[in-house]
Amino acid sequence: MKKFSLALLTVVISSLFLIGCTKQLDEKKTQFNDEGVTYEFQLPGAWKADQEPNKEYGLQTAFSGEDTKSNSYVFISTIPVKDVVQKGFGEQTREKLKERYRYKEAKDIYMKKITIGEAPAYKYTLNTTFKEKSVWAHLYYIWTEHGFVQVTFYSADDNAYKKRSEQIDASVETFKERSFDKLEAEKEQAAQAKEAGDIVTIENKDIKMETTAVRQVTGAEGKKMLAIRYTFTNLGLETAHPSVWQEVVTATQNGKTLLIGNLPQESDLLDVKELAATQTNTVNLGEQIESVVLYELQDKSLVELNFSQEAFPGKESVRVVVPK
Repeated sequence: MKKFSLALLTVVISSLFLIGCTKQLDEKKTQFNDEGVTYEFQLPGAWKADQEPNKEYGLQTAFSGEDTKSNSYVFISTIPVKDVVQKGFGEQTREKLKERYRYKEAKDIYMKKITIGEAPAYKYTLNTTFKEKSVWAHLYYIWTEHGFVQVTFYSADDNAYKKRSEQIDASVETFKERSFDKLEAEKEQAAQAKEAGDIVTIENKDIKMETTAVRQVTGAEGKKMLAIRYTFTNLGLETAHPSVWQEVVTATQNGKTLLIGNLPQESDLLDVKELAATQTNTVNLGEQIESVVLYELQDKSLVELNFSQEAFPGKESVRVVVPK
């Protein structure tokens, strides 16, 4: 009798376990909008969307969420589909991920070309840390009709990793573009241009630097920083580096000089990290590269950029509004 009861209990527990595992996805479809495009997908079961996207992940985070049962997270960002070329994307991105996540060999990063619905896509998997804990990063890059989408899942490195990985794949397979509003897209692009502020150009016979965007990000020890993105062009015969910005531009707030800031080692502002890494790149005559400079903010007041009069005679200072 005891053996029968034990067997019955085992069957019941196994059945309950299987029932729990079969609910891979949330039955409710989640939607979000970005750049005039409405997207839809189903989150893995037991995951929830953040009420507001977590902007600490990246400058352009459109959606974020987390698993209620583990230290696992999802972040989604999008840009217009015309801005990203598919040809050569796979290996080029794999190489960038190798540098970003400090892998010795790009081949050690799992890469697969896939199709999500009718949309071409790439998937990468690698091990890294997030919030000071080991995680598996599942990175999906998707070309929809009007948007290029990066979906990043950080999955806790625990005993449930394999099952969660299946849930994540199943979730991404439901991802689709639902609609596109051209007028809304134009409004958002205009708003972004306004937020970025006026373009600042400084140029002499050797170099040209032109700002393209201004954002506020979180740096080391939680410090608020101003990120100024700019295009650097070498006009001279000698090689140059984008970091020359720090030598010829001084940023002040309330009359006090701002210190150059740094991102924390565990930061996942992937786009900013990649740009910051170009500061020391060698740029030859006629070459152009994008970079970013980071300043530690004292408060939310205006930042004033002052330019070396020796390098740029007569160039007047410029005031920059700190974005929210």
